[in-house]
Amino acid sequence: MSWEFDEVYRREYPNLVAVAAALTGERDHAHDLAQDTMVKALVRWSRVRGLERPGAWCHHVLVNACRSRLRRRRTEMRFLSRQRRHEPSAPEPSAATIAFWDLVRTLPARPRSVVALYFGADLTSVEIAAVLDVPEGTVRSDLAAARRVVMRALRGDGDA
Repeated sequence: MSWEFDEVYRREYPNLVAVAAALTGERDHAHDLAQDTMVKALVRWSRVRGLERPGAWCHHVLVNACRSRLRRRRTEMRFLSRQRRHEPSAPEPSAATIAFWDLVRTLPARPRSVVALYFGADLTSVEIAAVLDVPEGTVRSDLAAARRVVMRALRGDGDA
C-alpha cells in the first residue's frame, strides 16, 4: 500500500508528541522532536511511503531522537555539575583594596590604565608600554606620579 504524507502526518503527529513528552519529560521540546521526525519522514518519503507501517518508522525515528536528547541532557548536567564544584571563588576585596581602586579611578586616563595594568594584570613596565603604545619612561613616570597621588590621598595629606 502506498500512503500519502498528509494522511500519515495527521494520524501520527499527536501520538509522536505524546510519546516524546513521555520519554523526555519535556513538553516544550516534544513538538520539536515530533516535527523533526516528520521532516525526516518527508525527506525520505519515497522510501517511507512504501513501508507497510510508515507510522511505525516515524515512532522508531522519534524514539532514537528522544534517546539522543536524553543523552545530551545527561552530558550537559554532568558538565554543569562539575563546573559548579570546580568554580573558583575569591574572597571579597578588603576595605583598603576598595579604597585604593576608588582612588585609582579618579586618576587621568593614561595613569589609571598604567596602574590597572601594573597591579591588576601584573604586567611589567615594558609590557605596559607595548600595550599602551607609549615609551617605557612614560609608563614609569605615570606609575610614580600615580603612586604619589594615591599615597597622599590615603594618608589624607591633601587632594588626590
